[in-house]
Amino acid sequence: MQKVIPAYEATGPDVEVSVAVDKPMAMLTAAQEPQETPGVVITTGAKEMETLVAAGAVLSKDVRAIAVNTYPIVVVAAADAVPELKTVQDLANPAVKTIYLEDPAKSSMGARAVEGLQQLGLWDAISAKVVQPHPNAMVLGDLIDRKADAAIVFRDCLFGESGGNPPKTVRIVGEIPQGDLPPIGYQAGVLANAPGREIGQAFVDFLASAQGKEALREAGLTPPQ
Repeated sequence: MQKVIPAYEATGPDVEVSVAVDKPMAMLTAAQEPQETPGVVITTGAKEMETLVAAGAVLSKDVRAIAVNTYPIVVVAAADAVPELKTVQDLANPAVKTIYLEDPAKSSMGARAVEGLQQLGLWDAISAKVVQPHPNAMVLGDLIDRKADAAIVFRDCLFGESGGNPPKTVRIVGEIPQGDLPPIGYQAGVLANAPGREIGQAFVDFLASAQGKEALREAGLTPPQ
């Protein structure tokens, strides 16, 4: 967004766009709070936006698909914890007792991870170990503190906590394949409870426009077909 916003501001609206980044599950709560300025929410997938629509925080008619989310979903663990955990299949090992995974009912990543684990024949064996982390949890820190033996995450999102690279204290166990499942898509919508909604809607419409799609491509994202 930091690369896309200048392209929008160059189109002429007398609007200054600022970005607030939050963890996906924490954002679901924050987006439902009263807003003091025109607000737009951009989610990492459809599940998150569906949750906001169901809560009345966003109107379904205002939602736009803006890009394809290509982040791989991976299993991670503390570098020196649970030596038996060497592959994704090892999540079923009795040594692995707690697995962090966002609520599949609200999280696109969580839902896709469940689908991938079902295809691997693993979900039934590990579902009782799965725990939803606190919406504001620092997952890397919780792994290191042994609050969980493993976590299932978007690789790139998680390592944003540490500057974009896996720290030496954490290891990637393996990737959960998504196979032929349709890609997860980023979605944008203007917040229903924000003042001056037409200002936010103009930015959402830009993201879905030909000019906005070109700006997204230049920022390294793939707009939907």
